[in-house]
Amino acid sequence: MKTWLAWGVMALCWSLFQAGESRAATAGYQCASCHGTTSEVLPAKHIKKNDFSGCFACHVTGRPAGTLAGMLHGRHLSAATVNPETCKGCHPAASGGVISLSADGGKKVRETDLPDLAQKTGNWLKSDTLSHAHRNKGVSCGECHTTYDEDDSYNKRCIGCHGSYDVMAKKTAKTRFSRNPHKSHYPTLKCTNCHQSHAGFKDFCATCHGFGFSWPVKAQ
Repeated sequence: MKTWLAWGVMALCWSLFQAGESRAATAGYQCASCHGTTSEVLPAKHIKKNDFSGCFACHVTGRPAGTLAGMLHGRHLSAATVNPETCKGCHPAASGGVISLSADGGKKVRETDLPDLAQKTGNWLKSDTLSHAHRNKGVSCGECHTTYDEDDSYNKRCIGCHGSYDVMAKKTAKTRFSRNPHKSHYPTLKCTNCHQSHAGFKDFCATCHGFGFSWPVKAQ
């Protein structure tokens, strides 16, 4: 029984490794064009690898090994100017001007979208925006964005991590503001009406009221 279990575990690991190699190949990342050998970039305690294939067998969102994408963008772009050409250094455009963003090739953007995407990636790396605050907590782009274009499901992902409006109202019950910013008479108000990921905070309530809401909110 133990022998069969061991073989089963080995087979599962091998299938994940092969899937990772396939995903990395599909994405067309250009690691080897800049890094001659894996020893240049891999930590001393990392398992031995002779090439850059198969990295995403372990390093994907939700796995204990962590999110490789977030780490790579942080290391490669923190000291660089983020622009479309920087992006294409690792994500080359395929036929039709389509660029793959994810290891499995599922997330794609048009090459014409790169200027906007590069700007948003830049403020994820360093800015006073909400996206940078998430980056400081180890959150990569793909953990909030399932597609490049934001849609109504984006609000659901905010609530999925931070809790419902009732939960948030309890968290911000004691702040320096005269009113609780999350106890609104707009029960269907989207999080993004105030909390814009890649832009400054917008006080939606200021349309009518003078509460002076701002972000981040500090407890009393």
